[in-house]
Amino acid sequence: MLMAIKELGEYIRESKNLDDVQILTESSKLANTKKMICVVFKTENDRLVFDGVHIEDFDYEKARKILYRSFRHGRYNAFLTSILTQRKIRGTEETIKNEFEKIKEKYPNINEISVKNTDINRIKEIINAILTVENLKNKWDLWFNQYLDKFSNNDGSSLIKLLKNEIDKRGKEILWEIIKKYDELGKEDRPNCVITIKIKEGGNEKYPAEVQEFLEVFRKASIEDLYSKHGIIAKGRGICAFCGKEDEVMPASPFAVFTVKKIGFAYDFNRQNSWKQLPICEKCALDLQVGKEWIMDKERLNLSFTLYGYQYFVIPNFVFKEVSEEIITEIEFRKSEDYRDGLLNAEEDILEIIKERKDVLNLIFIFYEPKQQFFDIIRYVEEVPPSWIKKVYDTFRSVTRKNLFKEEQLKTILGEKWSGDFIKGMRDGKAVSKLNLAGMIGDFFYRMEKKRKSFDKSSLNILGDILEAKQIDKMYFIKHLIEAIREEHEKGNEWNEKLLSLKSLYLLDFLFGLDLISLDHFRVEKFREVKLMEETKVKDSKMVENFFSEFSRAFDTPDKKAVFLEGILVSFLLDIQYAKRKDTPFRKKLHGLKLNRRLIKRLFPEIIEKLRQYDAGYPWLETLISKYFVEADESGWVISDDEISYYFALGLNLGRIFKGSGGDGNE
Repeated sequence: MLMAIKELGEYIRESKNLDDVQILTESSKLANTKKMICVVFKTENDRLVFDGVHIEDFDYEKARKILYRSFRHGRYNAFLTSILTQRKIRGTEETIKNEFEKIKEKYPNINEISVKNTDINRIKEIINAILTVENLKNKWDLWFNQYLDKFSNNDGSSLIKLLKNEIDKRGKEILWEIIKKYDELGKEDRPNCVITIKIKEGGNEKYPAEVQEFLEVFRKASIEDLYSKHGIIAKGRGICAFCGKEDEVMPASPFAVFTVKKIGFAYDFNRQNSWKQLPICEKCALDLQVGKEWIMDKERLNLSFTLYGYQYFVIPNFVFKEVSEEIITEIEFRKSEDYRDGLLNAEEDILEIIKERKDVLNLIFIFYEPKQQFFDIIRYVEEVPPSWIKKVYDTFRSVTRKNLFKEEQLKTILGEKWSGDFIKGMRDGKAVSKLNLAGMIGDFFYRMEKKRKSFDKSSLNILGDILEAKQIDKMYFIKHLIEAIREEHEKGNEWNEKLLSLKSLYLLDFLFGLDLISLDHFRVEKFREVKLMEETKVKDSKMVENFFSEFSRAFDTPDKKAVFLEGILVSFLLDIQYAKRKDTPFRKKLHGLKLNRRLIKRLFPEIIEKLRQYDAGYPWLETLISKYFVEADESGWVISDDEISYYFALGLNLGRIFKGSGGDGNE
């Protein structure tokens, strides 16, 4: 992973002629920033004098000018530029008002931004603004304590020394002006709002990157952070793990792939030797930084994406170690469109580009969960060629072309409010969510959080197996399919139960199409013919046989067909019961879809008997079920109890599309 990122970074650095400061600036972390507060100091008689505070609109170009780089410890940054982190106000109304009274004593001119004390929401806003800006002041103090003596000259004429003097002299006034400007921001502008310093010379205001001394301080502080860990200097002479050259090396990975916070994690139990765990020279460290920024540049939607609470990278790794300028350019300048039928998420157009390429590169997928300054890698997938991505895409979308997933059949199953095919489905004019690959998988592999399904690590493991072209355990997969369907069945959510059944068969057929789930293969060369079947008209069962043919891999044994057809027969019975009684008491006999071979066989005559009580019957279907039961008994049942429950549930929920294929239901 890191080598691929380093090679990308080296190419981008050289092709764009980036200098060290451009490299070290973390523009990607400012992707959601809309506003910037500027604290202006003007030069006057060899002094810096506070000149005011104003708000500016923020854009991507300004990100390069403000010298923003955060450190993992979070106490201060490489420069005085910071993201204003909102403080959460908790407590009862009484405690909040008491807190406000203390603040009024601290800030006597608070009436400039205040309103009636009875407005609790407004009080919260004011407290939020003050605490947020006070936290910024703490960061500034720590920054000066760390770097003032280190980077100032002895005669006291350096800009950072002059800046510190003015902030110390007029600190309360400066702080109050920042608070007022922050309070002016709307709720939508406060998140990720940035604050920075500007220097005014004559009538010209300079951003930090336009001030040479600030540039030098920023660069030195940023480089120092690469080897200063937990107050320990960790660097030495060694062989760089990336370029293989001997140089001064340090543990300078831009990703937190290891920690030496505790001495037990350090090399030889010596944190000064932590560079030996991953020795990186300064040049390769900067290449890695460029690669990381390019991958995580959400402003242009490069290679960093979100996925139902997780995040992931898609990293191109060029097979012959020569980065393709054509591919990089196409990635950078592609137009972001709504790929709602994409595999993973709506912004994954990178895969649309890559899948049409020859296999001159492989893709690395890294699914991770951010945790403060670190990230926890959940699944790592490498060496995925474009040809496999194309096959996955084509196979996934080919399922939509099957009759079951076309609008007419879906309306029969899900109701007239449905429109469109399965992938682009709408219900009552609103898009149905999670109809991509990741979304469907997440419907069956999840954890419950506050009574809601949450995309789980097991979902990422299934996605990873698919991307790796790795075989998936069929029993494990079916178990999750039926458990999710069973949950909706027990709740009585019939529409959701039907939708999940459709999704499950879609996924199953997709995986069979990729040969990622093995078939059971019914290995009897010739079945004993059953006279009962000879009496059945071919046309009566034609639709069922066409269905089995279209999903031949899912229905490859007679026991699966028998159980599925019995589910259809029950769906017919339930429709009749509801039409006559506005109730479906027979559902109670389905054991919550926890079925086995014994229960399935016992249910069959009960279903027929109940149909007769309503003067109804489906001879073609009853005969077909009997035929497949005989074949299954003859060859031996191969499916598990979970599969029995699953195939029965499929028949139960998809049964309506077979109504009328064998007559009107009368004997």
